[in-house]
Amino acid sequence: METNNRPNTKAIASLAASCISVLNCCLWQLAILCAVVGIVLGIIALREENPRQKDLAIAGIVVGAVGLTLSITLVVVSIMLYSEGGVVDPRSVPAGKDTIMASLRIWRHKIF
Repeated sequence: METNNRPNTKAIASLAASCISVLNCCLWQLAILCAVVGIVLGIIALREENPRQKDLAIAGIVVGAVGLTLSITLVVVSIMLYSEGGVVDPRSVPAGKDTIMASLRIWRHKIF
């Protein structure tokens, strides 16, 4: 039996694309595209006969799912905050260290 010492390039590409999706989750269009590519490449790499680096394929799928989840969550939160029914007046949010707490109070009132 001959061992296959070639690296699984689809698994490596899956992990790379998935990492790009997590790092660019603020650019949600690019992040969703990279996450889907990473997940698909990871599934293809798992189905290959080359057992080497299957852990990279699994890691690519998991990191791609995390990137996809982060991007979709960011899109949903952005829609909730900046929709027509939930317009945030920039003058109502104070500048400085209280900005985050004031934003959370405004967001809580819009959700509930």
